[in-house]
Amino acid sequence: MAVPASCKDRKWLSVAATATNTTIDTGTETATTRGSSDLETKAVSFTVMTYNILCQKLVRRDLFKYASKNSLRWKPRKDRLAEEIGHHNTDIMCLQEVGPDEWLHILAPQFKRNSYDSRIFQSLSKSHGVVVAWKKSRFSLVEEASVSMDRTMEVCGEVLNTDNVALVVVLKLGAETPTDPNASEVASEHRAVLGDGARPAGVIVSSTHLFWRPAACYQRLQQQVALLRAIRAIQDKYPGYPVISCGDFNTTPDDAGYDLLTKPRPVALSEWQLDNLLPLHVDSKDSDEDGDDNNQEADGSHASSNVFSYANVAAAGTAAESKDMARKRRKLEEQERLIDDQLQRDTKLVQTLVTAIQADNQPMRSCYDTYADLDPSYRTDQWKGEPIYTNYTSWKGTLDYIFYTPGLGLEVREILSLPAESRLKPGLPNEVFSSDHVSILARFDFSPSCAIKPTAES
Repeated sequence: MAVPASCKDRKWLSVAATATNTTIDTGTETATTRGSSDLETKAVSFTVMTYNILCQKLVRRDLFKYASKNSLRWKPRKDRLAEEIGHHNTDIMCLQEVGPDEWLHILAPQFKRNSYDSRIFQSLSKSHGVVVAWKKSRFSLVEEASVSMDRTMEVCGEVLNTDNVALVVVLKLGAETPTDPNASEVASEHRAVLGDGARPAGVIVSSTHLFWRPAACYQRLQQQVALLRAIRAIQDKYPGYPVISCGDFNTTPDDAGYDLLTKPRPVALSEWQLDNLLPLHVDSKDSDEDGDDNNQEADGSHASSNVFSYANVAAAGTAAESKDMARKRRKLEEQERLIDDQLQRDTKLVQTLVTAIQADNQPMRSCYDTYADLDPSYRTDQWKGEPIYTNYTSWKGTLDYIFYTPGLGLEVREILSLPAESRLKPGLPNEVFSSDHVSILARFDFSPSCAIKPTAES
């Protein structure tokens, strides 16, 4: 089968710190035995992809002025997406911006043909949602939880004013039914790693798409708290199951949200990051041109006349305030007091969220956080070690991540390189890449014996 144009020149890059010693051939996948200074541990290998596929209902000419008609039309986009997703053939897929067209005409039929199980969750107020899919020969569903980050949810005493969603699933290693075509081969792999009669092992996987507005860092932080609380509730039921949290987080690597997810606790945020976290208070009534004070000076000055200025008084040649200037001064002082009070309240709200996100959640790691060291074409002037882009439109930057909890038997073995920037210019989508985002993929080694801790019931 021919390699789709969108997948050409994308290569697996090794991120393993420890060399591979031996492999266990199981016919379909490879169970890898990795060297260690203390002992040798066998691991199950599996792949994960996250991909914002660009819902067709969101495709508008004014958003993608550089794109050709063929880049935006549904039929060619649909075919290219199906080819790319099918070629990657990952064991676990996390997808965002999945609308009815994408689900009915691409994903559901493709998942059925290729023996995937899947779950989709969509906000009632949006035309798209998120998906988690997994190969039935590799994993079976244990539990699922949908997270509605909307006006039905309260975080730290505040009702959310967004309409985003997330989906969390618990996947157990092993086929759901023995009739699965590849069940026997995969079962052999799992026995080689876990041993006969081993306690069930698995992973917790989430797919999410956070609020898009660039300046809405506060709303995204609220959503992150909501998502992590949902994940933590699942973790408490499945101790030792590592987390893989995927999606379009609409968060760049220099944002506070990234640091709060990945850095050791306590996280020291910069003044710039804290300022960006302050809630936006936008009201159509708030304006510099306020009612009876919108007249301009006779000389044509564009200075707002509702801003009190002592210079105006001095220029008038008097030290005494006119009644009009006194009224404006009192109004300005009241405005400043209200702003100061609001700033103090907002600062407390931010601190509450910053504390909450660190309280019960261990830091995760991004699979691509060393990409700058692995791809020689990478420019090192941006985004720490992350790629310089996963979203490539008139704005270009990194918004998509595969986060995971290290130290629970889960280790990143490889990540897939990004397409060369020359293939993406002037912007996505184009006639090769059907979304405005690029897919990112990781190959994990999982050593469940390292992840599962004995309990009183064991």
